[in-house]
Amino acid sequence: MTAFVHVSRLPPSPSGVALYAKEMDEALSLIGPVAHHAMPPDSRGSQSLLLAVTTWWRLRSRAAGGEILVVEVAGRGIAETWAAWLLVRSGHRLWLTVHDAPAVSGAPLLTRVLDRQGLRRVGMALSRTVGRRVERDLLRRAEMVLALSANGAQALEAAYELDRKVCAVPHVAIPAEAPTSEPRILVPGYVPGPDAVLPLVRALPQLPAEWRLVVGAGPAKVSESVMALADELGVRARVELLGFVDEQELESQFDRAAIVVRWKPDGWTAGAARWAVSGPVVRALARGCVVVTNDQRGVTGCLVAARAVVVGDGETGADEMMQGVIELSGDDALRSESILAGLAHVRETHSPRAVAARLRASAP
Repeated sequence: MTAFVHVSRLPPSPSGVALYAKEMDEALSLIGPVAHHAMPPDSRGSQSLLLAVTTWWRLRSRAAGGEILVVEVAGRGIAETWAAWLLVRSGHRLWLTVHDAPAVSGAPLLTRVLDRQGLRRVGMALSRTVGRRVERDLLRRAEMVLALSANGAQALEAAYELDRKVCAVPHVAIPAEAPTSEPRILVPGYVPGPDAVLPLVRALPQLPAEWRLVVGAGPAKVSESVMALADELGVRARVELLGFVDEQELESQFDRAAIVVRWKPDGWTAGAARWAVSGPVVRALARGCVVVTNDQRGVTGCLVAARAVVVGDGETGADEMMQGVIELSGDDALRSESILAGLAHVRETHSPRAVAARLRASAP
């Protein structure tokens, strides 16, 4: 029987990778038993080559026993990247999931020692040379390399000039059995800045009185700006600031939300992780929420299948977002159509059973 050791950040953690790993366990367990090797819950904790060596040392005996190591790598996952490389260089079986395609770890030698003023240039230069070669070697040697979208897989192949295929395995999510929701609009964290939320505060007076706006974690200036505008418009009682919450509370917020908005003024396509798949978007669809977003990166097909409201960037996008939310808040039938379409898509494509089937089909 195939057995796995899942190497990842695990809950409790501020990282979306930890929530992903929790649900990926469900898919892996349909193939074989799953054990865990927990990495630091915060990404900064993984910026350590010493941790990479100790992780390799602890895992090598497990891998030698025939278990498959499933390693989750996202931004700043330096220890995960280097430990995985040491393990595959030793001939161990390893499946690597790259979360922020086309980047692997972002900067594989920007350790905590080098990630400081005056030394970052050194860390980035080493990452672009030595680190890049190590990442490419890891991608070439791993038994399977997984990306969370077809676009992400193709971008990873091109960025690292790979002579192998990267497998596109959808972002796993557990669909709600019987979704229920309240008249709540959720903006999940991390909220990048006030401009990502203020248009929704302006829309609140135009929504039915029972609708509330719930804002996730972000910098202090977000809460200050949101509440100042809410006071000005007389809707303070209809705005709730979550701050940082644990995974259980976060799941509860998705369960209660009718609409989930993921939007930022300048869009999401720039930067190293331009083909990343939004965990909040997939989770929203799985919990029976209607999605309004300009974050299409790796989930374009999902948004179409789920009849999500896709809006643009900038001022035009802000107006489109406000109008989309206003229309959805007043049309129960429209929301129901989108909810049913989203749940059907998640069950068919993103559920643990669907992901496990994709893994079986893709495995050597």
